[in-house]
Amino acid sequence: MKFTDILLSIVGGALLVLAFPKFHVEILAWIGLIPLLWAIRKKTPVQGAVLGFLSGLVFNVGLLYWIYNVLTEFGHLPSAVSVFFIFLLAAYLALYFAAFGFGLCWVRSKSNLPETLFAPPFWVALEYIRGFLFSGFPWELFGYSQYRILPLVQISDITGVYGVSFLIVLANAVLYRVATFAVDRHWWSAIREGLAVGVIITGTGIYGEWRLMEISQGASQEKSARVSLIQGNIRQDVKWETHYQEETIKIYANLTLQGKYQRPNLIIWPETAAPFFFQNPSTLQARIFEISQQMGAPLLLGSPAFDRQGAKTHYFNSAFLVSPEKKIIGRYDKIHLVPFGEYAPLSGLLGFTQDIIGAIGDFTPGSGIRNLSVPFGKFGVLICYEAIFPDLTRQFVAEGAQFLVNITNDAWFGKTSAPYQHLSMVTLRAVENRVPIARAANTGISALVDSSGQIKAASDLFTREVVSGTINVGKIKSFYSQHGDLFAYVCMGVTGLCVVILRFRRGYRVERRTR
Repeated sequence: MKFTDILLSIVGGALLVLAFPKFHVEILAWIGLIPLLWAIRKKTPVQGAVLGFLSGLVFNVGLLYWIYNVLTEFGHLPSAVSVFFIFLLAAYLALYFAAFGFGLCWVRSKSNLPETLFAPPFWVALEYIRGFLFSGFPWELFGYSQYRILPLVQISDITGVYGVSFLIVLANAVLYRVATFAVDRHWWSAIREGLAVGVIITGTGIYGEWRLMEISQGASQEKSARVSLIQGNIRQDVKWETHYQEETIKIYANLTLQGKYQRPNLIIWPETAAPFFFQNPSTLQARIFEISQQMGAPLLLGSPAFDRQGAKTHYFNSAFLVSPEKKIIGRYDKIHLVPFGEYAPLSGLLGFTQDIIGAIGDFTPGSGIRNLSVPFGKFGVLICYEAIFPDLTRQFVAEGAQFLVNITNDAWFGKTSAPYQHLSMVTLRAVENRVPIARAANTGISALVDSSGQIKAASDLFTREVVSGTINVGKIKSFYSQHGDLFAYVCMGVTGLCVVILRFRRGYRVERRTR
């Protein structure tokens, strides 16, 4: 490997970082893989893996730098140890880039199969695997970089976010091929592949514009409801202090009552807005019941919860739905917990995870999908991290949810890119399932997202405010909601079939030579 190859890999990883929030240079996603593709040109599979790993390491360190804030400020780890863990996570995620580089070089060594045919489905297969392996961490897949380009992302209602990732990698591959054709002076091949991919991307854009127009025209026929999102901006370092609980509820109560004139149909407080066991009768519980009654509207709030089974107590990160009649009419327990944040798989070795979790201890995952109901429709609750999982979100809609609520506490992230990145993924959940999403965050960004993925209203970071607006509740389930990750399965099948065929061809040639 030459120094220029290493430099190209580093540059490519850096360019990809800039495509994501809060840099928002979306165009760089469409060319950010080209340096890596050029670097691994004519390389062995092992060399391709090394260069891919390097590019992935740079990309993921640049994307996930905000973890440093979580580990040092709330995990109380020394700076050097925090940096080590960031690099450890980035190195794991870089393995997918390494696999990508290895696979492309291996296929190239066995056949003349062009990158435009193999790279996009292979990349999608890797993204899909990353979404569930070791509990899954599908943070900022390539498709999320385009969340503000609404005509482009509408294809997600068929393919999920993976379809957008497919297009991005396809464009990178064809631009790389055009560059190699230009060097080799194969102009007709360059024009042919460029036109073919241009037609695909243009067709995607036309589909997107059609869907946007259809959604806009159908909005008047849908049931609408007013929603108020209450952003309390409670500091994380005092959030769980017993003496601050009353002040916390007072802050949320005052903000909520400020919006009484808007006559909301649903009020939403963030994840763990009630920093105590809301299910236990208390003066604070009574105050929350009273707020719902005063507003004349159901109130959804986050709170820790517990269930006792014999001598054992299980703790949950939960959402409670309260009625104006002063009753708890629904509860959802978070299913997909954050490793090293809400449960500690290696707590015996890494004691700092208990500090991040807080005073309550390890949480237990909820028993399954459970939609809640208000007079204007059924909805699913995604608590914090759950919103980054496409299939989990899809299951709520498949079970009848007509809109989604995301409650979260992003105070851990500070004033970094992470809250913007988190919001970008939430918007794709709306597009995939063709449902609006109401998102209440403790410190921001709270937002209302319509079924096209457009952010209709949003708060600032680290402010106390109320975000109010109207959501349209539809009844049409998208292809993705009904059929799930079919597109990703096809990509995995195509990738596997290519590998099997090439392995068979290789074995056949070896057999012929030994006769």
